[in-house]
Amino acid sequence: MFEGKDLYTKNAYLSLISREKIVESHKLALDVSKNMVSTLLSSFGNVDNSGVKTANFWVLVGAQMPAILVEVGYITHPTEGENLMNNYYRNLLSKGIAEGIDRYLKNISN
Repeated sequence: MFEGKDLYTKNAYLSLISREKIVESHKLALDVSKNMVSTLLSSFGNVDNSGVKTANFWVLVGAQMPAILVEVGYITHPTEGENLMNNYYRNLLSKGIAEGIDRYLKNISN
């Protein structure tokens, strides 16, 4: 289907056929991001939040449902790297991700 097509054409086509999934993925990403940050703020104070960004990642293109990639920090960053080695911090991250997914699912079922 994409043989011989340039990157722009591929991206334009994929955007057209997956518009609804992209919108829902963005909503999911917002819920996950918000919950991750709020969960961490209570114990770790100021947390850097790069926000939600959109892109056509090939690893997500074939998904038949909303899909996101979550970046939880940069191991080479002095503070983030130290936090990522902390079990409590990682547990809070996973709790925030899970609660964000739960929030998204509750919103779509209403």
